[in-house]
Amino acid sequence: MGPAPDSLRNPERLAALADTHLPDSAAEEAFDRLTRMVTRLLGAPVSLVSLVDDRRQFFKSQQGLRGAASEARQTPLSHSFCQHVVIEQAPLIVTDAENDPRVCENLAIPDLGVKAYLGVPLTLPSGHVIGSLCAIDTVPRQWSETDLKNLSDVAEIVLSEIGLRREIAKRRKAEDSQELLIAELHHRVKNTLSTVQALIQLNLRSSPTLAVFRGTIGGRIESLAKTHTLLTSKRWHAIAFRDILNSELDPYQQTERVSFSGPDFDLEAEIATSVGMVIHELTTNAAKYGALSAPSGTIEVHWSLEAMAGGADARLNLSWRERGGPQIQPPDEKGFGSTLIERLIGRQFGGTAKFEFAPEGLLFRAAFPVPIAAEPADEAFNPGRTKR
Repeated sequence: MGPAPDSLRNPERLAALADTHLPDSAAEEAFDRLTRMVTRLLGAPVSLVSLVDDRRQFFKSQQGLRGAASEARQTPLSHSFCQHVVIEQAPLIVTDAENDPRVCENLAIPDLGVKAYLGVPLTLPSGHVIGSLCAIDTVPRQWSETDLKNLSDVAEIVLSEIGLRREIAKRRKAEDSQELLIAELHHRVKNTLSTVQALIQLNLRSSPTLAVFRGTIGGRIESLAKTHTLLTSKRWHAIAFRDILNSELDPYQQTERVSFSGPDFDLEAEIATSVGMVIHELTTNAAKYGALSAPSGTIEVHWSLEAMAGGADARLNLSWRERGGPQIQPPDEKGFGSTLIERLIGRQFGGTAKFEFAPEGLLFRAAFPVPIAAEPADEAFNPGRTKR
């Protein structure tokens, strides 16, 4: 037998058939009861609920079938009358198979003893015909209008059973998705609490008084909350690096003094909160001591991406340059903000961070690998793009 017709190979039809989860499933009394009903109503020795793919027909239910086909619960298309029901999307009525040009060469005649056949389509609500409910006789037979009507009525019950199982499968899938979501939320909450706890411990060690501690820890936790809000709006899929910058700098209402240049790209959720903390520390320092604390101060934020081996990751090269603020001197000792930045970039990201305290303003440079949530377009790697 040659290749299956295009209508049997249709990908959407095959997907709809697979979505029923019935092929190769175990026999069920609900379907067997219906094939027994067909044999009684029509007085036929054999009845099948046959599901047809592009290679075979699988019997979800069988009544009266004998031999190897009964044991295997399937036959190749070379032994299938039901395929014609699927191809034509209409009932197939065969009164004398050996003399019917549509099926006279079908191997079901000599191998399975099929001499007469009546089959009606099993059509899903989507319009895809996935198989046939059929009655088979071992001698030629004239099928009546009542036979066709009875078989069609039982076919509607078969489809109701199929629909019920699809609905049960969908509900189970939804329940599994809900359990997965709860586990993911638990994981994210646990990570967030761990981050907050670490911030509190570091702040306590670096704060000389309780008042100083209260004044700094609130802003850092607020930064975490901002990033989480952005992630929530994106359903925790990804967050744009540019959105993190805007989130931290917009509250100062001095964005006209801040310029961005670099490619657009999205960060995975797991790393976005840490990157947000880095930007928060740089912004807070600029507002207290640097460019944002003076009317003429400006900040230039530039970044570029370098592709890395492995595909998903890229190296982010970040430059934060301040000008026009108060003259600064290198600090006698590292503050909490710079220590936090170096820990995040060095220990968590495996990158490098460098502070240069020039008289005209701070220059901060960092380079570290970041997982890119979606591969940027080719033009996105153009570092000359500047937009807020």
